[in-house]
Amino acid sequence: MTLEADGFVVLPALLAGERLAAAVRHADDLLHGVGWSGNDFDGRKTRRVYSLLRSVGAFEAPLTHPAVHALVAERLGPVYQFGMLFLTAVDPGQGAQSLHFDAGVYPLPRDVEAETNVIWALDDFTADNGATTVAPGSHLWPAGRRPEPHELVPVVMPAGSAVVYSGRLWHAAGENRGPATRRALICEHVLPWLRPADNHTLATGPERLRSLTPQLRRLAGVAPASEYLGLVGGRDPEQWLEAAR
Repeated sequence: MTLEADGFVVLPALLAGERLAAAVRHADDLLHGVGWSGNDFDGRKTRRVYSLLRSVGAFEAPLTHPAVHALVAERLGPVYQFGMLFLTAVDPGQGAQSLHFDAGVYPLPRDVEAETNVIWALDDFTADNGATTVAPGSHLWPAGRRPEPHELVPVVMPAGSAVVYSGRLWHAAGENRGPATRRALICEHVLPWLRPADNHTLATGPERLRSLTPQLRRLAGVAPASEYLGLVGGRDPEQWLEAAR
């Protein structure tokens, strides 16, 4: 299994012990009192939490894990930003999500790798509890081709693992036929000149941005895409943040 050929790769047990336990506790704190989503795509029996950079906590370890970012940088280059970033809890009885590929939100040719994403398993991912299903190799398919049921496989992995996948890969959250919730942290990484699905700088705000590490700030969009793209008043946004205190 390789990211280049298959469009996804599982990195097993990157989080373990107290780091995994802390991430799970943080997830449960954020999910407390959150209701189910209000549409079929997000899931009528699925809970989601957005704006995670306002309360990073124990998620900093997975969001900045060097093994993940080494793969992302190979695909997108040295400068990129977070796209959609959210915590999800697929509760028992949730049906399978509609098949899609994340980069479909951008009007770009199919052969452009606009984003490379990761799903962190906070629980074991099994074929019965809603593990993400993927169509291996579908990131190389031409526009218009959709997966057939026999082409889909579940991404089975233990808690603390991460699956890194191309934004062009056809996939979907699976049906949770089990008795327990399946929790995950989803983080998209997109090219720096694209508009991300989530407006992290606005959702987080200047004061919270200053409290983040420099790596997280830049992943949130506080980084120029190039010498003349993404500036504030002609300056690197880091300089603007410091001057605006």
